[in-house]
Amino acid sequence: MTNETLDDTTTEVLDAVGDVHIALIDAVHGYDVMLEKAEPEIRTVLETTRETSDRQAHELAEFLVAQGRHPSDDGSFMSMVHEGVVRTRAFFTDIDGDVLPAVVDGERRIVSSYDDALETLARNMDSLPRATFDAAHAVLMKHRSEIEDVVRRLAARHHALED
Repeated sequence: MTNETLDDTTTEVLDAVGDVHIALIDAVHGYDVMLEKAEPEIRTVLETTRETSDRQAHELAEFLVAQGRHPSDDGSFMSMVHEGVVRTRAFFTDIDGDVLPAVVDGERRIVSSYDDALETLARNMDSLPRATFDAAHAVLMKHRSEIEDVVRRLAARHHALED
């Protein structure tokens, strides 16, 4: 394994982890907007989901910094688009239990981002320093599991509100 291969492989993996980090930052921004207008019936579940996304974003940022990266706290352009959509919806209607299916879909997209990062990690496992692989694998698997729990919690809250 050459240093060039190691650098390319490490870059590919860190880029994939960085993509998850950006998705989490975008989610936090979206939750901030939703919480401004959220009805009491969903406020707690949105706050908990936001806290999970925020903590995970910080943990991924710490991992990226430890690998020599400088992650942004700004998120992506789509963050601004989603914020506009939520603000427009809030102008015309309440942010209530009806938004939970869309929130679940958003969280599932984040799970897909984790899957993409894990796939990239697995594909490059033999080319990475063992410590980098172990650290990335541990944080990605832990976070993915937590988001699956978030999805279940959101879906359960939505079903409870429908009954």
